[in-house]
Amino acid sequence: MCYAIPGKVVEIDERIATIEYFGERKKAYTDLTETFMGDYVYAQGGFVIQKVPEAEAQEILSDWKELFFRLQETDQKLTNNPKNLYQRANALRQKHQGNSCCIHGILEFSNYCKNNCLYCGIRNSNKKLQRYRMTSEEILSAVDYAVNQLGFKALVLQSGEDYWYDENTLYQIVKDIRQRYPVLIFISIGERELSTYQKLHTAGARGVLLRFETSDSALYAQVKPDSKLQRRLELIRKIRSLGYLVITGFLVGLPGSNGREKPQIPQIIRNIKLTAELGAEMFSFGPFIPHPDTPLSDIRPPKIETILNTIARARLMNPDAKILVTTALETLSPEDGAR
Repeated sequence: MCYAIPGKVVEIDERIATIEYFGERKKAYTDLTETFMGDYVYAQGGFVIQKVPEAEAQEILSDWKELFFRLQETDQKLTNNPKNLYQRANALRQKHQGNSCCIHGILEFSNYCKNNCLYCGIRNSNKKLQRYRMTSEEILSAVDYAVNQLGFKALVLQSGEDYWYDENTLYQIVKDIRQRYPVLIFISIGERELSTYQKLHTAGARGVLLRFETSDSALYAQVKPDSKLQRRLELIRKIRSLGYLVITGFLVGLPGSNGREKPQIPQIIRNIKLTAELGAEMFSFGPFIPHPDTPLSDIRPPKIETILNTIARARLMNPDAKILVTTALETLSPEDGAR
């Protein structure tokens, strides 16, 4: 895990740089940016993405030094009670990840989708939804704003399964972004051909967000009638073999077409285990939130405690995992999403 501040390269071993932040050391791949000893760099998601002039880096670091250690001290105080589930989990996070985090901007470039997932508001049969597609120029303009005005170092390009954007169009968009902006690119475009993912990796994308939603094949078949669980899992494994960072996970509180949830804890444990078995670089556990224009509109979302317990259990089962706070969690409970 990286900090969103400059760090100094203190060691290089082939394609891996060791970067120092106020005495802490993190490792990052140098595939995307030519890197040398002594350089000051930004790193995101385990990749060096930009060099920073030393004078500029030192100015930023001088502003951050006091805050950096103050945040560490505050973080330490949150782990004083080992009997509390959340504090035990937080202590493990602190031990293995320190106080670092990555902030990803999400660019939703299309809400068209060929699928009819029962829980999803952009499902193909939702005729009430106002659809849109961004042009390549609009996407690049949004990236420019995100990087140069908002300061994002990592972006997720996300859409429904919209084949209006063919392989070559997506390739050119990613290539243009990488040539113009120092940003780590994740893509979230659903089940596309492996050749498409290979081509996007060549263009400069380095992460893929593709959740499996549930490890229960019967439940999966109910809520995702246009897909098969084994096909999706196989695609995730193949994507990882291409060299991508994989973000995957599941929906918490996902009901079947009959509106009933599967038994919570056993299913959640199986889902967490599958996330780890898939070699996820980042774990993603979003709450099911009912959309008014779907067949599951009348189902209640899970309790916030269920979501937080899932994150805590995942940490206890996988101490060194990188676990995301999803936008869905922040929608369900802004206060808990910011914890």
